[in-house]
Amino acid sequence: MKKFITILVILVAFSVEAQSLKTLTDKADSVTESTSQSSFIDKFASDQVKSLTKKLNLSEKQQSQVSDLVVSQLKSDKMQKLIGSFSPEQLLDGSAKKKTSRSLVNDADFKSGLDDILTDDQKKMAQEKVKM
Repeated sequence: MKKFITILVILVAFSVEAQSLKTLTDKADSVTESTSQSSFIDKFASDQVKSLTKKLNLSEKQQSQVSDLVVSQLKSDKMQKLIGSFSPEQLLDGSAKKKTSRSLVNDADFKSGLDDILTDDQKKMAQEKVKM
């Protein structure tokens, strides 16, 4: 009987430990995914600003405004849903960039925000150089 109780206690202890490890693993995966998305947003915003600066000759003030606009759009529910559909590997290796970029430049809120930032000449260049 003592052996049975000892074995039962050991089995319960292993079961509790396995559940704790599973919880810790799930939390670590969640943090990794969140960090990957944040890194993706920062890198993507920087790349978009560089690209738009080159194409539209943005001033420093405009670069800052465009960066804020890109980040705010990427943090919108719509874009978070899109970004969330990518695996962390896709976010870090750049394969998600093209689809996200296309969605961003076709987004009505982004276009409106960008129109508020650009000069009339830059808007004309944007129509010609940026696929909007």
